[in-house]
Amino acid sequence: MARSLIPIVMAPALLLAAPAQSSSLQIGPTRLQMVGAERTTTLTIRNPDSAPTNIQVRVFDWKQVGGADHYAPSTALLASPPQATLAPGQAQVIRVVAEALPAGGGERAFRLVIDQIPNDQGPSGAGVRTAIRVLAPVFITPSTKDRPKLRWEARRTAGGVLLTAINDGIAHDRLVAAKVTAGGKPASEPIEGYILGKARRSWTLPDVPAAAPSLRLSGQGDFGQVEADVPIAR
Repeated sequence: MARSLIPIVMAPALLLAAPAQSSSLQIGPTRLQMVGAERTTTLTIRNPDSAPTNIQVRVFDWKQVGGADHYAPSTALLASPPQATLAPGQAQVIRVVAEALPAGGGERAFRLVIDQIPNDQGPSGAGVRTAIRVLAPVFITPSTKDRPKLRWEARRTAGGVLLTAINDGIAHDRLVAAKVTAGGKPASEPIEGYILGKARRSWTLPDVPAAAPSLRLSGQGDFGQVEADVPIAR
């Protein structure tokens, strides 16, 4: 059985930094995609800090099982170099290569886990520096014509209403700050995240009134607006 990893997820940005006494990294792009016969791509990591820093890059297969993300060390995708020391202002190109992928099938999803391994002290010698972890998605998509195909389900649980997106399409989709309402009132904070191809992703909504018969979802996906009215099963 594949091992799973529960990572610390940080929002994608060109500059990802922790508080005052911590280091920073500049990473771009923050999402990688190979299409068709492409099997190689790159990303660049730069150290804008005034002190050297160490980085480590690991690759994980990414699947969604039971509505949640699951990760296992990958043998199909390689990142080189897997570790490096960056001087102040130095940039390192990371080459990402897909190997031993089975023919056919749908889109494959991976995560690059980029860890900054900080020095023990900040530039002034005071304070412990905080490490940074970045998760960069990598997708290998058969064709530019591949699209997601979402449908939705909702049911009541002890913790609230469980909203599930089921993707019957080959390619992934990504929700960005999608609003969910019940009876015109917010059912939760805006939801976001990836729904992988031929997979499902779930969110628990804590603020749905007991009498609400359905949910209304409205947000932006990678391929346009996402709108849905979702009956709540009892």
